[in-house]
Amino acid sequence: MADVQAFVDAPGDRDVAVAEVFTDDMFAELEQILRVVFEATHVEAVASIWKDDLRKRTIVDGFLKDETLGKKRLASMPDRVTNTILQADGSAAMRPAVINCYPNADLGSAASWWKAWKSFMFTTKVAKNADEPAKPVYQLLLPIKRSKYPALTEAEEAASLPLQMVAGAVFDAILVHMMNSVAPETWQPLRQELCSALNAGKGARTSEILEKTYADADVLFLQETASAFAASIKKGALGEAYHVV
Repeated sequence: MADVQAFVDAPGDRDVAVAEVFTDDMFAELEQILRVVFEATHVEAVASIWKDDLRKRTIVDGFLKDETLGKKRLASMPDRVTNTILQADGSAAMRPAVINCYPNADLGSAASWWKAWKSFMFTTKVAKNADEPAKPVYQLLLPIKRSKYPALTEAEEAASLPLQMVAGAVFDAILVHMMNSVAPETWQPLRQELCSALNAGKGARTSEILEKTYADADVLFLQETASAFAASIKKGALGEAYHVV
């Protein structure tokens, strides 16, 4: 953790250009996919933003720590939507990223991460609600509006869907690069250990706490719970004791 903090606080010559981490070849691959799934004119605008701006920024001071970029939500919004997707069947689909409990492909190199990331965003299908058909992950993204995030330019607002894809990919690529720079042999096993201890079976443990600790409560309010969690507790003791709405 201290090494990661030092990388962010004082990166020095490690604060390389974005294009050294998320390469022009990666962008070209992504652009080709975006031209299929989004409007071509918007993708062309994103290509200009990449060429004239994003690729030239430095990964820490120019991207991760840039306040204006943060206010535009171009990287944080796709992370919020795709980080960990709780599905109607109770399973979780996780984006190949440093900042979740992604359990599958090895993220020990940019190449392995990039292959997994593209597959997840454009091939993996998810169903958040039982009454809706499964759809590719990228279709969960929503446009970002200037009315809510005025730091956006008009061009960025118009192209916000494909631009989120690019900013999100750059964000993840930077974090993978950072972790593989400071702790290449240990960060993935450590993350798995923490996820096993703190995240695995969280829904079942939450239900158990509610059933045992709050059994005498007449009303329980739960915030930011997944629809899958609500469906699961309806089938158990809580569903028998309470009306779950």
